[in-house]
Amino acid sequence: MNDRSRIAFGLPGELVLLSHKPHGGHYSSTPDVAVAAAEVGELVLRGRATITGTRMSGFGMRLDDAEPSGLDWLDDALDQLRRKVRRSTGSVALGSWFHSRSGVFKRYRTRMARDGPLRTERRRVFGVEYSKYFPDPDARAGLLRELGEVARQERAADNRLALLAAVTHGTGLLREFGLERSERRVIKSLARGERLGEAVDDAVGSARAAIVVAGAAAISGGGDGGGG
Repeated sequence: MNDRSRIAFGLPGELVLLSHKPHGGHYSSTPDVAVAAAEVGELVLRGRATITGTRMSGFGMRLDDAEPSGLDWLDDALDQLRRKVRRSTGSVALGSWFHSRSGVFKRYRTRMARDGPLRTERRRVFGVEYSKYFPDPDARAGLLRELGEVARQERAADNRLALLAAVTHGTGLLREFGLERSERRVIKSLARGERLGEAVDDAVGSARAAIVVAGAAAISGGGDGGGG
């Protein structure tokens, strides 16, 4: 499958960049769910996993290829998926996957601060030191530009952008990007599968649906996001 991320940390890294405010801090109150949903998309995009089930039966994720990739962030996700899959089905419920990825946002943030897409500053308030993280402005602006072009229907969505739309909509991050209401409607319709073109593979279409439903359920606490 094609259309991989333009940055070194794949879709999860894109979500981490987009989640950070230009002047430091981050938007989402549930960043782990957003990044875990992006990991689902990345695993499908790389042919490592397949979405199983339906909205009615519950969505799951099946492990198809557990061979190490040589990328620590991707191998971390593969190792966790291998531990979580049920022997009887070879898959894991997406709700269970999201729950198992507690702390994943901070892990990506640490890697990305070390390797470049994020910058960190040590600060002190009332004698307590803390780190503040800032996204690379050009990298973040590039992602927003791509989403904006799709939202204005200036370009067709490929596999990666279809998944990025699904994650940003399903986790509520989309409303933080300053898009016009009409542009947000286009992204939402894409996330719902209403504007997917020939450039988007069937496997990605299934992942898109699962991410929107299960991600929203995980954030709201309204269910486990599916069985499997």
